[in-house]
Amino acid sequence: LSFAKIRAAGCGIVYNQDRDAFIVKGPTKTINFDRLPSGLYGHRVQAAGVCLIDTVDSLAAGYTPRQLATAKSACRAMSMMGSPSTNTFCHMVRNNLVNNCPVTMKSICMANDVFGPDVASLQGKMTRRRPDRVDPAFVDVPPEILARNLDVTVVADLMFVNGLPFLVTVSRNITLITVSYMPSHTAANLRKGLMQVVTVYRRLGLTVTTAMVDGQFDPLRGTIGTVDLNFTSAAEH
Repeated sequence: LSFAKIRAAGCGIVYNQDRDAFIVKGPTKTINFDRLPSGLYGHRVQAAGVCLIDTVDSLAAGYTPRQLATAKSACRAMSMMGSPSTNTFCHMVRNNLVNNCPVTMKSICMANDVFGPDVASLQGKMTRRRPDRVDPAFVDVPPEILARNLDVTVVADLMFVNGLPFLVTVSRNITLITVSYMPSHTAANLRKGLMQVVTVYRRLGLTVTTAMVDGQFDPLRGTIGTVDLNFTSAAEH
């Protein structure tokens, strides 16, 4: 601490030679600054239950007015972009994802150091709340559609998303799309996936008569009950 600032605050300073400590006497309490092993004199805050708070003015004292102006511009830019997180904002600036953005990585670091994390970006990032109760609602299929599409033809194929296989089917005329994850594209899993699709249509009173597939489904020939597997070459269906 600065002796001059302590005196300016109206506190008294006394050196206790027997204890080898500086004693600062304030209006309400007395604080002892004991000698530390490093040779400096310090006060252990935790032992006294005192909390030191860094204010914006004290944090901004180490920056020039020009640097503070760029830090404030970074805060304004973050607010204009919908208050993304600091990591997201740094990623956008680092990869030049915002056209004509005057903010630099250094400005973001200074803004975070002086003003702290953006309050708006912290709101909503909390523990998960209990969701609303699920109330399933089903819509009956119009009888006109059922009457005209009792026999259904589906087109099935395997699609990969980030290396993960999914069985995708689309029914002709009805255009109902189903997607199911396949742990592996073995014959057993493909058959299980197609039978699940057949069951979905059966619940609606529809019958899957034909499945348009490629050569990958050839091991399923004659194993899907009454469903006729129509094998094709690339892009024929």
